[in-house]
This record gives sequence, C-alpha cells and structure tokens, in this order.
Amino acid sequence: MKKLLQVSSLLVWGMAAGVPSLQAQDDGFVLEEVIVTARKREENLQSTPLAISAFTEKELEYRQIESTDRLGDITPNLTFDSVSPSSASSSAAQIFIRGIGQVDFTPVTDPGVGLYIDGIYMARSVGNVLDFLDVERIEVLRGPQGTLFGRNTIGGAVAVYSKRPDETPSASVKVQVGDDDMFYVTAKANLPVSDNVLTNLAVATRNRDGYVTRVHDGIDLGDDDSQSVRGSVLWTPREDLEVYFTFDGTRIRENGAPSVSGGVNDKGAFATFGNGLLDSCSAVNINPDFGVGGPPSFPPPGVGAGGAPGCYGPDSFIGPFSSEGTFPVKSDLDNWGASAELVWNVGDNLTVKSITGYRELEMESARDGDNTPANIFATQDFYDHQQFTQELQFSSTLLNDRMRWILGLYYFTEDGFDHNPATMPVGSVFSGGLYDNESKAAFFQSTLNLTDQWGLTFGIRHTEDTKRFTPDQIALGDASATGIFDATWPNFAGFYLPSAGAPIPAGGRMTPFQEYTEKFDDTNIMLNLAYQATDEVMAYVSYSEGFKSGGFDQRFTAFTPEPSSYDPEFADTYEVGLKADLFNNRLRLNLALFHTDYEDLQIIIRESFNPITFNGGKATIKGGELELTWVPTDRWHVTAAVGYLDAGYDELDPSVTEESNATPIFITNSLVNTPEWSAAAGVAYTLDIGNWATLTPRVDWSYHGDQHNDAINSPQLFQDDYTLLNAAITLQTLDGKWEGTLAFRNITDEVYLITGTSGFATASSYVEQIYGRPSEWFLSAQYNF
Repeated sequence: MKKLLQVSSLLVWGMAAGVPSLQAQDDGFVLEEVIVTARKREENLQSTPLAISAFTEKELEYRQIESTDRLGDITPNLTFDSVSPSSASSSAAQIFIRGIGQVDFTPVTDPGVGLYIDGIYMARSVGNVLDFLDVERIEVLRGPQGTLFGRNTIGGAVAVYSKRPDETPSASVKVQVGDDDMFYVTAKANLPVSDNVLTNLAVATRNRDGYVTRVHDGIDLGDDDSQSVRGSVLWTPREDLEVYFTFDGTRIRENGAPSVSGGVNDKGAFATFGNGLLDSCSAVNINPDFGVGGPPSFPPPGVGAGGAPGCYGPDSFIGPFSSEGTFPVKSDLDNWGASAELVWNVGDNLTVKSITGYRELEMESARDGDNTPANIFATQDFYDHQQFTQELQFSSTLLNDRMRWILGLYYFTEDGFDHNPATMPVGSVFSGGLYDNESKAAFFQSTLNLTDQWGLTFGIRHTEDTKRFTPDQIALGDASATGIFDATWPNFAGFYLPSAGAPIPAGGRMTPFQEYTEKFDDTNIMLNLAYQATDEVMAYVSYSEGFKSGGFDQRFTAFTPEPSSYDPEFADTYEVGLKADLFNNRLRLNLALFHTDYEDLQIIIRESFNPITFNGGKATIKGGELELTWVPTDRWHVTAAVGYLDAGYDELDPSVTEESNATPIFITNSLVNTPEWSAAAGVAYTLDIGNWATLTPRVDWSYHGDQHNDAINSPQLFQDDYTLLNAAITLQTLDGKWEGTLAFRNITDEVYLITGTSGFATASSYVEQIYGRPSEWFLSAQYNF
C-alpha cells in the first residue's frame, strides 16, 4: 500500500508527450486523434476496444525514446530488455507484457510477445532491439492477440510502423553527441519520383564507447557501433491498386553485452577446478591422482577457495561497471529484410491485401560468462537465420455497412542454425543445431454494430506448427585448457568430462545427428462487446485466447539419446476497459482491468550449466493499466501511466520442483520479469522565444517495481524497485527548420540490474550480471530542409 501511495502521488506530474500531440480547434487546443491498425484496419485509438498504447514519431523523440528497449520506461506492464541471458549479443531482446514473455534467445524457443515491422513478424529475439529510424508510430497491444496476430503473441504484441513516403519533397539531418564519445548521425529524405511513385530513404550511424571496462585488457563492453538503412517505395499504378515496398538493414560490430561478475560459488565444481588451475590461487589443490585408473569423479577433488587471495569466490564482484574477464568478446550482427504489401480494391465492397516478407540475419557473439580470469565458463554463438512470411487478407462489409469482416490465410517458414561452443575447465563442447520450422493459419474476425452504440466482435484462428530440429552436439575435448589434461591427467587428454557418465573423446557426438520433429496445433477465439456511450466515452468487455508454440532444448552437458522437448503454453484473458476523452477533449483517460489463466508455463531451469525448458504448471495473473493525458492549456502537456500485476503460481509440475531438480521452483516464487508495479510520469511546458522559436523544458520519471530475473528467483539476480529520472530542454524555430535538444538520462545515477544468469547453485558455479547505463547526457541538433 505504501508503494501504491508513493506511485499515485507522483502520477500527478504526468509524463511529457510534447506539443506534437495537440491540435487546434475553434475552442482552443485539444488532444489529437491517434489512428491505430491493431484490428487490421484504421481506427481511432479511443474507439478501439483493446488495451493499446500508441506513440507517434514526435512523441518518441520528445521523450528521448530512440529504440525499442526503452519502451518499457513509458508503457505500463511492459518489460523490454536489450540483452537475453547467456546471449552475449547486445541485440537479443527479452520482451514481457503482463508477466508473459520469454528469456531464452535460441531459435528452438519462441518469444512470448510478438514484434512486427510493417506487418512482418520478427520470429527471433536476436536482432529485435531496433533503433527507431523514420518511424510513423509504435503500437503496444497488451493481452493475447491470438486471432489477428496469431501464435507467439500470448503476452501481446509490439508493432512498429515505418513512415510511408508522401508527395512533399523533404529531408533532414540530425547529429547527436554526448558522453562516452557518443556520435550519432541520422539522415532522412522523402523523394517523390512522379505522381504515382513516391519514395523515401533513411540512414543512420551510431558510435559510442561502452560503460563496462575489462580491467585486464581495457576493452569496453556495452558500446554502440552500428549502421542502419531503411527505404520504401509507394507505387499506385491505378486508382484501385496500391503497392508498397520496404527494405531495411542493420550492421553491428560491437564488443558485446556489458556483463560483470556477480560472484562465484568457490565450492562449486567449475569454480573449484578453475581456481585450481590459476597460478594465483594457492588455496585449491586438485588431487594429482584425479582420474588415475577408472572413471573420474565429478566435480574433481578439491576444496573451496574460501576467499583466499588470488582465488575467486562469492565476493568476486568489483562493481557493476568493471569486469575481470579475459575470454574473447564480440557482438556482430547483420540483419536485413524486405517486404511487399499489395492492396487491391475489387469493386466497391471488397479489399484484397497481400503482405509478403523475407528476412535474414547472421550473428556472431562471444562472452566470458564468469567475468574472471579463472577458466570457469565462456561461450560463443554462431547464428544464421532466414524466414519467409505470406499473409493474404480479404475484407468487406455487410448489412448496409453494419458488419465489417476480415478473412485471412497465413504462412510462415524459417530455417537456419545456431551453434554454441562452450568452454569449461572440464573440457569444451560444440552445442546447438539446425532448425526448420513451418506454421500455417487461417483466421476470421467480424464486428457487428448491433445498434448505434453497441458493437459485438468475434474472431477465430486455427494454427498448425511443425518444428524440426537436428542437434549438432560434439565434444571438443580439453581445448579449454590446452595441455592441462595432457600434462597432469594423461588419461583424460583429448576428452570432455561430462556432468554424468563416462568421458567423451574429442569429436564424439553427445546427441545423435538426426532430425527430430514435433507438431502442434491450436484454435483460438476472441469475443468483444463494446459500448459507445457518447462520442467521447467507450467501454468494453472481452475474452481472448493465445498460445505459444512448443519446441526443443539445444544445450546438453552429457550424452543425451535425443533432445528434450516441451509443449505449448496457453493463456485465456478476461478484460474490461474504459476509454474517455473528457473536458472538451483536454483529458484522455484509458483504463483496462484483466484476469489471465496461464497454463503449461514454459519455465527455464538450469541443469548444471545448460538451461532446460519445462512445462512447469499453472499461474494466475491479474492486474490493470491506467493511462492519462492532460492538456490544461496550450502550453502545458501532462501524461501519466501506471501498471499493476498480481501474479503467482497455482500449481507446479513435479519436473520443476525439489522432487526432481537441484534448482527448483517453489509455489511461492515470483514469475520472472513481472514487477508488481510499473509507472511513468512527467511534464512539459512550452515557452515562446520572441517571434522566432519555442523552448520546451521537460522532466520524465519512471518507476520499476521489485522483480526477479530468473524463474528460480536467484538472490543474485533480484532487483529492488528503482526509479529513473530524465530531463530535456528543446529549442525549435517557428519555421520548423532547426531543432536542438540538451538531454540528461538517469540523473540520479541509479544502479539497476537489467538481466543476468545464475549458476551459483549448479556445477557451473558462476553469476553473470548486466546493469543499465549510468547517468548520461547528450546534445542533438537537427536541420529540416
């Protein structure tokens, strides 16, 4: 209750959305109409009976939201992290909406929140941290979107819509500099070719030093080094036909995620062995007779370092922005795609739309997981992905336009590989495999206006998934400590020592190299009853279903006859909502309350050093969101948002409890990435500077409640509630030519944990933590031609 009062008292300050969300009327300035396409057609946000947060390009710029991973600071009940545990990549998103998402980045595990670019589904979390380059708007849809968006939107969806070219020639250049040698440049141009061919193009480059320093080699982690391009062509060959082409590409060459050590369990197997191989650590003496005659014991004989000088243990934490890692690090990504949207108006009352998309990405990353000089745990990742999507929509009206309907067919296919070499004191393994997935779906949704005020919507979608996985798991022997086995334990030279079973010789397969197939299908429905009480007030009640596809595990520590797999998870959500524009459209209030029954949860638990996914049980998630925008005058602009989640397990499967797991889930555990409270607030005020410019100072504040960053609620990955305070001042000339901003983020220099990995209670022994960037400033200038 105390936190609720604290949050509520701060909401009165609002979150500044900037002057662009105002429009003039005869009776003064009011809130502008926001158009969304969450239901596959253009609608006013306030007339759409769904829980949606929508942000225009200008709103994002005024709030200094430059990429998708910052959306969680302004959107209630959304967590959007730029790094996934164990990924090493600086662009591997983990997205949660209303407590539902996914933390693993591997291609055999699907996200729980769908990310879409111009209607194209981004299937993998790798590459899903996007810079906003010529964006028209962002829509965040909360709750299952199983009918129109389909599988893997069980928590919701984030839809990014790029700016389409128009008939007016224009161009702009923006330069941004700041601390850590920040240097960003963005250039955009809108170039009409003829009356029926319009084009635009945007390019950007981002360079910046990292904020975590490796003390042994000076490499900085968490840096920026990327180049992006996006372009589109809008062709209208005739009045009833429109073709829209887009392409985009991103190239990243960075040092990797800003990970640090959260401590080492010096009594664990890998830490004992790793410390024992260090010249600096005299507290651990591994038995020289280890493994002589007969199979080895695991872990190898030894004692904990006990905090002795030169050894690494629970206190091996030298700060949130320093790492003692020595293993090579990198984060390279090449991500590109193209799409074509064709809209054909057949006659007066039928529209046919085709959306075709193709995407490719290649990623190579490396990390020192334990972030110490001890050879405890390090990984590399080689990721190659291709995907193709095709959606066909037919839409029309019936009953004198009282009924609108849409019928659709959807096809998706992806293939590629993900290989994860892992380096440990007991040897090295080549993990991962090849995947080939396919999904087919058909859907239908209609809205019937029962009266002028009442509307009833029904939707249904049937999906069939096929997943194929070929594990490519090879023991690499003692490559992690070249010559150590040969000199000290000759019986094991060239062998990998698994967590169970006999040593595996280099080149030996840990899982048969053959294709395994799983098939899943599900039918989801949606019901929605909306009541338009007045032109300004609308209420609704809805029921929606969603499912997230099952999959395989791809990391194994010992010989495994076949890869383990898991089933889909399901969510049924009941929701009531209210949307109102009050006081002559100066106050906008949107409220949603929901109850979700969450079944067959896909829970990730670490066995030894490898994450394994289980269908862990059932949970209930209840809560709501309140969003408010207020323009008391044409100079003041205030917004506020608050989200609340009451989430907990109802029952657990024995596979994830203490009955069968060394790192168990307990019924009292919190769900991962599910803070009870989230909130945002701020204020902006616009001043006239003579008759040539305006000056807009603004303050933004966000609150993030307590949260656990893994399912077992490791204490090393728990983050207390924290607040972030940002401020900016923007000068804009009245002719619209020049715009400059001085901004400050995290003014109070808050230290907060984003994500991490804890193997403290397992053989891997290490804890990896990733913190957010400390206090920063930047200055930007933009010229519009």
